[in-house]
Parts: sequence; C-alpha cells; structure tokens
Amino acid sequence: MSSPGATALVVIDNELLSHGVRSMLKSIPAMGSVWACGKASEAMALLPAQRPDIVLCLGSGPDTAGLVRGTVRQGARALILLEGPDLDVLDEETVLAAHGFLMQAEVTVDKLREAVDQVNAGDLPLPPALARNLMSRSRRRPEHRPSRRISITPREEEVLHFLAEGLSNKQIARRLGISEHGIKRHVTNLLAKLNAPNRTLAVALALQEGLIRATQPA
Repeated sequence: MSSPGATALVVIDNELLSHGVRSMLKSIPAMGSVWACGKASEAMALLPAQRPDIVLCLGSGPDTAGLVRGTVRQGARALILLEGPDLDVLDEETVLAAHGFLMQAEVTVDKLREAVDQVNAGDLPLPPALARNLMSRSRRRPEHRPSRRISITPREEEVLHFLAEGLSNKQIARRLGISEHGIKRHVTNLLAKLNAPNRTLAVALALQEGLIRATQPA
C-alpha cells in the first residue's frame, strides 16, 4: 500500500487531464491531501506552504525544469508525466533530477499507486520504453574515458543493469532470487560509490564511467 498520508501537488494546465489525475490519486486509500494548479509559477508559491511529498507535472510544460529544481530544493519528489517515450523534450539536468516518470497513455489508478509506492520507497518509476530511451541517450554521448576508479562487485553490476532497465527493488529481488532488503543495501552502496543522489543519476554515471554498457533496445 502507499505510504499513509502521502500528499501530492498536481501541476497540469490541461483541466481535463488534471481532473483525471487528481481523481485517480484521491481514490488511492492511503493517499493524503491532493492539491492542484495549472502553472509552474503557482506551484512554486504553493510548495513552501503545502510541503507536498510528491509533485506531479507535465514534461511538456514550459517551466518544467525550474519546477523540478524547486521541488527537489523543497525536499519533495518530482514525478514527470510524459506524452510519449521521448525524453528529449527534457534537458539532461531535469531528467537526472526527477524521481520518476509516467506516460500519459499508460496512467491508471494502479499505475499511479505503484508509482507513488516506488517513489516513497526510493525506487524510480520508469516505464521500459523510457528506460530504453535513457540508454539511447547515453549511446549518443561521445566516448568517455573513465575519470576515476570505481570498484563494484559482480552483484552490484547485476543490480545496475536492472536499474538501467527501470526495474523496482522488488522486481530486481525477484530476478536475482534474493530479498528486497538485500537489493536496497546494494542500491545504497551503489549510490554511495557513484556519489549519486538518485537512481537515474547512478545509471547515467555508471554508463559514463564504463561500469555498464548501453545495450541496443530489442
């Protein structure tokens, strides 16, 4: 179940879409207050007063980058709703700062509940199509010579590969046949070794440092 009392601020300028997302969030039993506004500037004013746990915004919004940065500064988690699997609508800083992604066409109550659970657990909601796009971005970067020595264990390398696929801790635990607690420990170690504040940046740094390779999508 979702964390008790988790609150959310929905920042969507399309009234119909905003109403639908708010209604779905409010239908999650353990969800707390859900606020809404249409503009990033309004959201920035609400953040200090309402202190939501999660800010859900559109990736196509004109001020998405500033809103995501403001959300992170306030200690909240940024969940970005995209029209499709193209991450190129966002600059790299915004992609790396976000705590998760959803695609509009796939949003259901169950998907939102799962995303809230993942974000609150420190996981990264990342649909497979978006994970492949993130890998594709890394392939387009110029070849990079590793700038530092980072030593990871074979198990940590396996976990990194699954993080790059956008899997949650629970899904990785099932794949590897170990406990979810064990996966959390591996992820914590990886974040520390890579000096990364979140899983997205950890994967990007691992690709950059040559710890894992970006594979071609199937």
